[in-house]
Amino acid sequence: MRIAEARVERRLLRYHSPITTAHGTIADRWMVLLTLVDEDGNIGQGEAAPLAGFTPDTVEIAESALRRWAADQAGDGDPPASVTARAAVDSALLDLAARIAATSVHRLLAPESPDRLAVSALATGASVEAIAASAAAAVAAGHGTVKIKVGTHGMNGDLDRVSAVRSRIGPDVRLRLDANGAWGVPEALRHLDRLAEFDIEFLEEPVAGIENLAAVRNSSPVPIAVDESAPTVEDISRAVETGAADLVVLKPSAIGGPSEAARAAAIVRDAGMNVVVTSLLEGSVGIRAAAHLASAIGAVDPAPGLATASLLAVDVATPFLPVNGELLLG
Repeated sequence: MRIAEARVERRLLRYHSPITTAHGTIADRWMVLLTLVDEDGNIGQGEAAPLAGFTPDTVEIAESALRRWAADQAGDGDPPASVTARAAVDSALLDLAARIAATSVHRLLAPESPDRLAVSALATGASVEAIAASAAAAVAAGHGTVKIKVGTHGMNGDLDRVSAVRSRIGPDVRLRLDANGAWGVPEALRHLDRLAEFDIEFLEEPVAGIENLAAVRNSSPVPIAVDESAPTVEDISRAVETGAADLVVLKPSAIGGPSEAARAAAIVRDAGMNVVVTSLLEGSVGIRAAAHLASAIGAVDPAPGLATASLLAVDVATPFLPVNGELLLG
């Protein structure tokens, strides 16, 4: 593959409404789009989407790293130092290689991998009723798994949200929670005892830090997932070795791209644990790359958390939206 042109553009993501997590509120957000063109006019794209609390770099760092890579290497030599810039390069190169081969990324990586993925939906809203309505709408649209954020409105507020959502979606839909490290260990254990009655699939990041997660997991009645406390492959290995979680959340856009996420998944599975691939609330270029990775490595259960393009009012590409609860991979 010989790259004839590498374009780097800063672009704006705009959400229909702000998304509140324990790390803060996400509203308008800048990302960097990388477009690679080969000598025959084939195009591959990748997305660098830094997000505070999940990645160490900023959009300025990612953009600068991509511009240096585009000017100095254009596809040859070492990848950029910025983790989100590496994700953009890896995704764009895979996308370009698939287009050259006249196939899809997931089929390029694993020829027998599925062309569709059932995905989890993120229910959002400014009130308990709005979140419950969002969850019910997701189920009506065909999703079998719903996720909601907790840890931002006190325990009683969280219980109100979880109870309302479970009542609206019924007992057969999977419900997962994400606290984004909002609690301390004693607080998390008290909360988990009360949340367990709602049949929670798993809880992401009840506390921050691998050692704290291990302490919670040892006594938790709910399965625990590690996410932002293990941002690198080395951190994931340590989380696995210390028994910090029952499963690992992988965000290709946050770990350095699909190739690095696949390497992490192999480590987790060798330990007998499972992975769930999720978005970084990025644009549809990044979501699509994550979906192809999930298909290629067979990360289909638990359902990938990739139904997030619908949260965007302004995207970087044609919105990659589920159909009947599934993403269809071209």
